[in-house]
Amino acid sequence: MGVFWTGLKYVFRDFSCWTSTHGVPHIGMANNRWLRLFWIVVVVGSLAAFLWQFIILLQKYLSFSVNTETVLQFAERTFPVVTICHLNAWKAKETQAMDPKMARLISAYNTNGASTEFGWGARLDSERQKRAALWALLYSERLHQSVESGLPISYSYSDMVVSCTYNAKTCNETNFISFYNPTYGTCQQFNFGGEFISSRAGPLYGLRMVLRTDQADYLPWTETSGVIMVIHTQDEVPYPDVFGYFAPPGTASSLGVNYVSTSRLGKPYGTCTTQKTLTTTHYTGNYTVEACFRSCMQEKIVTECGCYDPAYSHAENSTASCDTYGDPSTNLACIDEINNPDTSVFNIISECNCPQPCNVDSYSVTVSTALWPATGYTPTECGPAANTSKPWLETEDTCISWYQKNTLLIEIYYERMNYQVLTESPAYTLVNFISDIGGQVGLFLGMSIISVIEFLTLFFLLGFYCATHKSRRMQIEELEVDINKAKDHADSVAAKARKHELDNHAFYSDAGDPVPPRPADAP
Repeated sequence: MGVFWTGLKYVFRDFSCWTSTHGVPHIGMANNRWLRLFWIVVVVGSLAAFLWQFIILLQKYLSFSVNTETVLQFAERTFPVVTICHLNAWKAKETQAMDPKMARLISAYNTNGASTEFGWGARLDSERQKRAALWALLYSERLHQSVESGLPISYSYSDMVVSCTYNAKTCNETNFISFYNPTYGTCQQFNFGGEFISSRAGPLYGLRMVLRTDQADYLPWTETSGVIMVIHTQDEVPYPDVFGYFAPPGTASSLGVNYVSTSRLGKPYGTCTTQKTLTTTHYTGNYTVEACFRSCMQEKIVTECGCYDPAYSHAENSTASCDTYGDPSTNLACIDEINNPDTSVFNIISECNCPQPCNVDSYSVTVSTALWPATGYTPTECGPAANTSKPWLETEDTCISWYQKNTLLIEIYYERMNYQVLTESPAYTLVNFISDIGGQVGLFLGMSIISVIEFLTLFFLLGFYCATHKSRRMQIEELEVDINKAKDHADSVAAKARKHELDNHAFYSDAGDPVPPRPADAP
């Protein structure tokens, strides 16, 4: 064992002579114990300071923080899709005449008193209005099927649009498509196919529409009048009940649009997803957080209530609608309990895995309003060539009064043609981390890449020494045995020679002859 430690000590001392790491040569070449102890303390203290800095840098790197870079670019842009919905989903008179369930709902709402069928008390309060709106939403799918079969219970393009221009040119019904939303009924979408391109900014080069609301035919529980608009990309499904902008009658609403392209970093820098398409039981299409949430919500409703909610998209082979399955009142209570964020039945954030998409194209909107129409302005329909077949157009005064209560003007345009590109980039990369580590190890220990290679060489020498120590020890032991044997043999030869000399001396002494001289090389 003494030989092993002696050899190991030699390896370390030899390393201290040729390493470029500061401090280590001072330890190996110190000529007394106290000087060696001093340099050991210095090296250990510097190593501790380096490890402290290393931990700080490692935590900074593992935080995976990001920088957001904003770049302004200028180019012509495809005009966004504009989805316009009436705030009153269904025409009261037509719906009451053509749908028995809606007729009972409207009649019960207009009757001062409680309703056991629809679940409200005798008070005319917000709870009554909320319950009526929920029942209408439960009936929405059946009502939409009636619209598709030709019943005029929802608002068509001709029911809503008085005039339309885009880029100062007339647009008409062929430039719009119908879009169904459970909350707002039949909506109209402009530029769904992306055929309109904008190269100039300002109201004159956008979409300008005069819309009518016909408040006399509103459902009695509809709280607000006007339209709701969603501005979105061509591949996005609109959700006006979440992302819509109101435009009330009697106003001109100006919506300045700015295009924004956002690119986020995924794991480990963020929790966004690169998923482009959402494929679930109840929804298949472009991935959005809202679509993911609604699909997850529908799945929960089907599981808990045994039927699907018509307010959300659903698979074609789903179970029955909560409107027709079992007791609709019980189903509505079940749906309301799941939708209610104050209950513990369902937490949409924790139970639905719906991260933000990493790449998003969106529009920021600036809204401003003014009164419509102005006192001195006479709308076209109210002029001398007015159509007297419509009651509100009989006289100019009647027409203007009706316009102020039932029509609105909207302008949607690009505020400017330059657009923002928001890009996330790593705030502290692996290259920065390695560079800082190199600076700290050089500051505290005076090491470089060469020093690291030297330490690797030391570890190799130590491993080689430990691996071959036993074989070298056996060789040394065999050599010692050979030396001992040779020594024993030499001693034996010397003893024999001495004995021979003594025998000769005795022989000549007995004969009286002189003893022969001893050779010079005799032992």
